Amino acid sequence: MVMTLDKTEVWGQVLQHLSGKISRMEFCTWFKKVHLKEISGGAVLIGCPSEMNKNWLENKYSTVILSNLQKSLPEIDKIFFEVDLSLADKASQAPQVFTESKPRKLPRQPEVRLEAGLESRLIQPKFTLNNFVVGEENRLAHAACTAVAETGLNEPKKYNPLYLYGGVGLGKTHLLQATANEIIRRQPEAVVIYTTAERFTNEIVKAIREKKTEELRKKYRRADVLLIDDVQFFSGKEQTQVEVFNTFNDLRDLEKQMVFSADRPPAQLRDMMDRLSSRLGWGLIVDIQMPNYETKLAIIQEKAQAQGLILPQDVQEFIATNTRKSLRELENVLNKVGAELDLGGLSPTIQSVGKIFRKLNPEEDLISAHDASRGLAKSPDDIITLTSDYFQIPATDLLGNSRKQEIVFPRQVCWWLCKEVLKMSYEAIGEAFGGKNHTTIMHGIKKIKELIRTDSATARHVHALKKDLGVK
Repeated sequence: MVMTLDKTEVWGQVLQHLSGKISRMEFCTWFKKVHLKEISGGAVLIGCPSEMNKNWLENKYSTVILSNLQKSLPEIDKIFFEVDLSLADKASQAPQVFTESKPRKLPRQPEVRLEAGLESRLIQPKFTLNNFVVGEENRLAHAACTAVAETGLNEPKKYNPLYLYGGVGLGKTHLLQATANEIIRRQPEAVVIYTTAERFTNEIVKAIREKKTEELRKKYRRADVLLIDDVQFFSGKEQTQVEVFNTFNDLRDLEKQMVFSADRPPAQLRDMMDRLSSRLGWGLIVDIQMPNYETKLAIIQEKAQAQGLILPQDVQEFIATNTRKSLRELENVLNKVGAELDLGGLSPTIQSVGKIFRKLNPEEDLISAHDASRGLAKSPDDIITLTSDYFQIPATDLLGNSRKQEIVFPRQVCWWLCKEVLKMSYEAIGEAFGGKNHTTIMHGIKKIKELIRTDSATARHVHALKKDLGVK
């Protein structure tokens, strides 16, 4: 085969991959007149129509271009760019990928029509089970979703319903939509409906107003797979809960798969009918926790590559260390880093990313990855154990609700250490200490801060505990 044909085919495959990862406008702007000029050994040479085009691809897209080239030519390990002004003057002979028109979704129409009278919330193709970064905290949830997706429509359902719960921004929506996408990929004939609790409630209200409740019931009874996100929002909505309850019973009788997500387990859903919360817990209940440092670092690398961002290692580590509340926080930081690079040409540094964090969470202290790795305490349990030994009181008392001063003081010191040493949020500390209100935690920490400044005994206790923990 002629080398020119090889280059054309290889570059066409690269463009096809890239077209699905970046915006249409950005794709056409920076890649339309770019050509793969030469393949030699383990290197390729890419021609660009202008100096600006060359610099942009070198700084922002070289990594993602290389990774996609390696899918066709695994031996490639270097990529070079050069300016070829003739490319700017040539009549564009762009591959078909630039001329393919993709159907645009109309504003305020976030539905996918499956068949006459049957619609679903838009399931975003970017959510897949393959690009969900798996760590110890979400491994079971991912495995359960994979098992559900791989079960045939007529096969017995092992986990039905599957119920995922966890805090905001930990990947529940990703997993639900990824499961839906995988089922559709494997079984195109399946009727898969993904919706949110809010939208389901709005549909109920509209159906009652228009006297079409029977039509709505028929719609959901026709689903092979029903996925409902954020079911905690059914709280207090009695009529909606009745409809969910009846839908659940009918789909269960028909052996149809159901998947739900919420911010808490079924038994803790507030203002929910007992019979409904009970049914939600009939199948497999899986919690998703905040990823650890290593998993967060892997997520950062995955998302940065998807966005075409080149992040220095120290910046990646800084973002992973200071992302404490949710993965949505991590995504917000990366989006702002990308915007600063696109609009101002500002390469990310620890200082620039630190400013972004301070705007998002002005009350949180920032720490370096080096500081975070110091010390012996890696979790609240470590601090509780140490404090329990130091004050000679049972750990269960620190976690309890006793109001005795000899218990309250060490407990508040524990909270202060969790905040100061582990850099935990007030909400996370409250959760670690039996679900205590974050305002209670905030008040206790404030009290210890004041005592450290005014009471020498408290200062000595805290100094000794920090020394035992191996931190300054």
